[in-house]
Amino acid sequence: MKGKIEVAANIIVIVFAVIVGSVFLKDRFSSAAPEPDSVKAGDKFANLDGWDWGAHDQTLVLGLRKGCHFCEDSAPFYQRLVAQQQQGGSHSSLLAVFPDSADTVKEVVQSEGLEIHALGGVPLERLKISGTPTLLLVDRSGTVRKAWIGMLSPRQELEVMRATTATAASGLKSPG
Repeated sequence: MKGKIEVAANIIVIVFAVIVGSVFLKDRFSSAAPEPDSVKAGDKFANLDGWDWGAHDQTLVLGLRKGCHFCEDSAPFYQRLVAQQQQGGSHSSLLAVFPDSADTVKEVVQSEGLEIHALGGVPLERLKISGTPTLLLVDRSGTVRKAWIGMLSPRQELEVMRATTATAASGLKSPG
């Protein structure tokens, strides 16, 4: 009898551990699916306070927020984007937008080692950003050419790197 109770207890512990582990892994490694009204190629934006789309051939917008672990986990990729731009390999300006206060944004940008133009207090809904991180490639007319939502795979990171090295004339004529 004692052996059956031990076996049952062990099975219960294992099942509980599997359930807890799968919930943790699902939260940790899956980013939310885009909502139906999320930003998409072809959407057009008005200028943001502190940023004029027309002053830049194209802008890679990073929609981020403090406390977003996907954003934090993506920081090394954002550092590579900044390095690419600083070395002249990017034809895109970089802009990080946060719903957080300017002081919080400054703290996050410094702690992640990002030398990037960043705007705080931006209502992400204004850009139809329903989840973070979101990356948007926006042309000089304020039109979204490409959108990437959630934490990116290595293939998607490469796609972003390629898109930011394309010139507005050669690679971004049509949305999609």
